Amino acid sequence: MRPYPDNRFIVEAEKCIRCGECVSDCPVNMLVIGDEPPAVAAGRERDCIGCQHCLAVCPTGAVSVLGLQAADSLKLDGNPVPYRQMERLVKGRRSVRRYLDENIDPALITQILEIAGHAPSGRNERRLQFSVVDDREVMNQVRHRTMDLLAASINGDSLPSGYRFFKSIVNGWQAYQADTIFRWAPHLLVASAARESAAPEQDAIIALSYFEIVCQSAGIGTLWNGMVKMTMTLVPELREMLGVPRDHQIGFAMSFGKPAVHYARTVQHNHGLIQRVKPLHTQTDPLSDPQITAAGAK
Repeated sequence: MRPYPDNRFIVEAEKCIRCGECVSDCPVNMLVIGDEPPAVAAGRERDCIGCQHCLAVCPTGAVSVLGLQAADSLKLDGNPVPYRQMERLVKGRRSVRRYLDENIDPALITQILEIAGHAPSGRNERRLQFSVVDDREVMNQVRHRTMDLLAASINGDSLPSGYRFFKSIVNGWQAYQADTIFRWAPHLLVASAARESAAPEQDAIIALSYFEIVCQSAGIGTLWNGMVKMTMTLVPELREMLGVPRDHQIGFAMSFGKPAVHYARTVQHNHGLIQRVKPLHTQTDPLSDPQITAAGAK
């Protein structure tokens, strides 16, 4: 756990109703309550993981932590997004491979990334980086440079096993301007996290999942782009072009933009196998054995 530069836990006594919720909900059990309002236990000041549960759970907004004030948070009214609306949003998600040649407002992209940054993170370390191409002209530069580097790699006959099909990708690009890698998307996002963090790959993929769902709600099309991730293995310069730190592990890449296709309905996928765990019966607990129970009842 890493200490925060300003990990002060402050309670406004006149607002505190001494419900103890902040104490009960602290994941690291560093808060105590007695005759005085809740406070950090002696010697536990550096144990805060920055989760802000204390700030979120306080019903009166009496708690501030990490220099953050309750008044600056969005209030939750107890009414979640209707279940059927979420069902439609999730089931209606499509992998979009046809995009309009238009920019999305960079301010909107930034806002969605800020929302996606609230995704869960292992040990709440939050050592994630979003590397985003938010301008289609820059994306075109990245696209053409990547294809040039791929062509040079193929001409040098340096493609490893399992990547030989990239030769046909480059041929399609050179002959027909077929963009099988970036799909002519105007924008690209790569999520990565520091390798030494608790769960770098998982943190990045979860954050991309949040990003995608918010994009869906804003009418933005997305594509989990495994081709881009493979290309970064073949063309390390692409990683450098996107500004992904060398000490980061890449989770995945996502193309996105205004879709040039409209889907009229959801599809009907089979759900995965559902294995329901049955009650456990062990010999160490005689009451769990129906034969023993029956015998004892005679």
